[in-house]
Amino acid sequence: MPRVTLSDIAAACGVSKATVSLVVRDSPRVSAATKARVREAMEQLGYVYDRRAANLRAQRSMTVALVATNVRNPYFAELTMAIERVLYKRGYTLLLGYSHDDQERQTRLLEAMREHRVDGLLLVPSYDTSAAMLQKSLVASATPHVLVTRHVPSHQADYIGVDNRAAGHLLGDHLVRSGRRHVAFLGGPPRSTARVEREEGLRTALEGHGCALDPALSVATSADRGGGERAVELLAETGRPYDAIVCYSDVVAFGAISALRALGMEPGRDVAVAGFDDVPDAVLQHPSLTTVATHPDQTGAEAAELLLRRIEERDRQPHTVLLTPELKVRESTRREDGATDADSGRADLR
Repeated sequence: MPRVTLSDIAAACGVSKATVSLVVRDSPRVSAATKARVREAMEQLGYVYDRRAANLRAQRSMTVALVATNVRNPYFAELTMAIERVLYKRGYTLLLGYSHDDQERQTRLLEAMREHRVDGLLLVPSYDTSAAMLQKSLVASATPHVLVTRHVPSHQADYIGVDNRAAGHLLGDHLVRSGRRHVAFLGGPPRSTARVEREEGLRTALEGHGCALDPALSVATSADRGGGERAVELLAETGRPYDAIVCYSDVVAFGAISALRALGMEPGRDVAVAGFDDVPDAVLQHPSLTTVATHPDQTGAEAAELLLRRIEERDRQPHTVLLTPELKVRESTRREDGATDADSGRADLR
């Protein structure tokens, strides 16, 4: 049987071909009654939308790529789902790749995504990504892209992430107000912009209270549970005193909590522990984990919207979105008397 066309549908409904085309695209310019009549005719005649032909006409693949660093971190699971939800509503398919913070792997993934002719790309850069690398892999190919959660110095691109300096400041202020004076910062890749900025915010808050972040108590490792365990081991080797630990992420904090117990210390009682992200398991820990919410769902949704705008308006100036972090005070940073500094979650950083 010959393929049913838009002209066939138009003739069956007594409307123009242009009107049928608007119905296919769900245009608000067509009334609900006309849409219903056209769609009923499509179903009766067996019309099948030719996505490939439409993409060729639009010169688009209707695919978007996300290259992130870690599939195991619950933060990235929430981020990915939010991105996919927005793209799905706009008719796009999401392609996924994970670099595991390896620059060579990231380069190969970016090349593969370009070969698949994606319309745009969302990138959580590996910690050692440079502007020159992105110039070669994305700018030279004119690939619309948005950097997510980590930016790359000197690279001009749309970016969205939490205000990491404010996030670090929130924890530093809370810990000092809770009576802690010797704070360690553990985990995360050494040159990651997220780690650098969180440490800067933490240091600034401590100095504002007359304390300091001992360089020996800043230990960079991988951004996973094993990295948290290893960081605590390295911290113990320094022999420096500490009464609080701020971890690069909640996942790193989970590893740090296990390592502290292996050393005979109880988190929350002997040493305060805090993280970043507020992943669902943070409140289920024993003790429940004090953390800073970094809003992966909002980050993902807004990242997708940023990219879609970039695809439509390639010449627009790069736009940066910094989300406001939120402190969640829980048992892991309670004072020696068992209390928590709930008021610090409302600290005004302006």
